[in-house]
Amino acid sequence: MFSYFSGSSSSGPSIMEMSGPMPCSVNAKHRIPASSAPVIMDLSSVPVIMDFTGTYGEQPFARAGNFNWLDCRGIHGTDCYCDEEGEAALRELIAAFSPYSLHFLDSGNCHYLTKLWTDRIHEPFSLVLFDHHTDMQPPMFEGLLSCGGWVKKMLDTNPFLRKVMIAGVPESEAVKVRSERVLAISEEEWMASGLRAFEPVPALFCEGQSAGGQSASRQSVGAQSVGVQFTGAQSSGVQSVGMQSLSGYGTCDSEDIQSSGIPIYISVDKDVLSKDFASTNWDQGGLTLELLSGAISMLFDRFNVIGMDVCGEPDSSDVLFSDKACMLNSAANERLLAMWQGLGR
Repeated sequence: MFSYFSGSSSSGPSIMEMSGPMPCSVNAKHRIPASSAPVIMDLSSVPVIMDFTGTYGEQPFARAGNFNWLDCRGIHGTDCYCDEEGEAALRELIAAFSPYSLHFLDSGNCHYLTKLWTDRIHEPFSLVLFDHHTDMQPPMFEGLLSCGGWVKKMLDTNPFLRKVMIAGVPESEAVKVRSERVLAISEEEWMASGLRAFEPVPALFCEGQSAGGQSASRQSVGAQSVGVQFTGAQSSGVQSVGMQSLSGYGTCDSEDIQSSGIPIYISVDKDVLSKDFASTNWDQGGLTLELLSGAISMLFDRFNVIGMDVCGEPDSSDVLFSDKACMLNSAANERLLAMWQGLGR
């Protein structure tokens, strides 16, 4: 059985119980965050599907799986830019579900939903983003959350967000966003070096380490010390860090990572993949599903992964939508779902 939730801009969510197989739990091995904040923290929660375009109804992985299905098609003001009314309706719709779970977000036009989910994580964490775009553009319309600027918005406003790693963008874009708080692994480096491109990541996410291995200081936010401010870092400003300088992040081993206790949240936009492995409504990269899966598996093995989301669907009403696109995306989504469910094995 799965639950179907319908939201609209003018009313709260309604719930309909649907017959089907019993939900399978995600028996994650990673810790439940020790936060006293009033949020749901159940790692065994059923994954969530947020349906804006109807594409999931055509994908076998979604029809065969067990999900909390959120019908978002009646919520207005959510395509690429999310206005205040749309944001309020979405926050109301997701309020009953755990951010410490797996969430399918529909097309890349709705990638800003990662910010809404992670706004409910009330402990220090870092974000790992797999995407062909940085999503760090300044807002075209002040005050509106957008699919192209939500990462910058998180860096500017979320006191619990420590670091961001973006993997899969072109090198020409990566050089624009690298800073003390942002590590960008370009598509070119990833394809040339494989998982070796991710060797700086553990050191970057180590608690108490700054560039050059110096001790980091903590920045107090409210009554709780939650943010790390590194020497010379800007809140989200662009500070160019060349590829050669990645070694300057210092070193740390597996014990350092585990003792640091800093969890990560993973966000995947399938536009990082080539058109042989996914079909999206944005320009795409050239990565294979094996390269993406390998990097995510490495993160699962070495970090406390507390949540994950996936976007990058085509619009089912778009001319680009086809049976082939449906099958490609379903296969990629099924692989990512299986990886998440395998955390406890």
